[in-house]
Amino acid sequence: MPTEAPGIVESCDDCHALAPPLPAGVNPRGLRALELWQTDVTQIAEFGRLKYVHVTVDTFSSAMWASAHTGEKAGDVIAHWRQAFAVLGIPSAVKTDNGPAYASQQVRQFLQLWGQRSNYIGKDIKKRCAN
Repeated sequence: MPTEAPGIVESCDDCHALAPPLPAGVNPRGLRALELWQTDVTQIAEFGRLKYVHVTVDTFSSAMWASAHTGEKAGDVIAHWRQAFAVLGIPSAVKTDNGPAYASQQVRQFLQLWGQRSNYIGKDIKKRCAN
């Protein structure tokens, strides 16, 4: 069934009005809003103490939430997701890299509490998708 989805989207005139067809790749996207989020953290030195900017993107709608924090530990990730849940809604799954905060028991428990799945992607895939 997953292999049928591209054909269905390709043949749907209404789907083309919303967005161009996506190329096949290694970075899966949701087929509806709130199905799959991707999240990561970056550093912006100009932000001073709040230089750790956590960013979450809904892979279907491209809706995004970013928040600045003092770190990139599990507590910072959870604080960011609480804000994102309040603004964007609650996703079915969150895709992250396998960094220490995302792989921590505290983050896993938080996601389970909210009924989430966590999908880890390797850094090599993230680099290819960024290019």
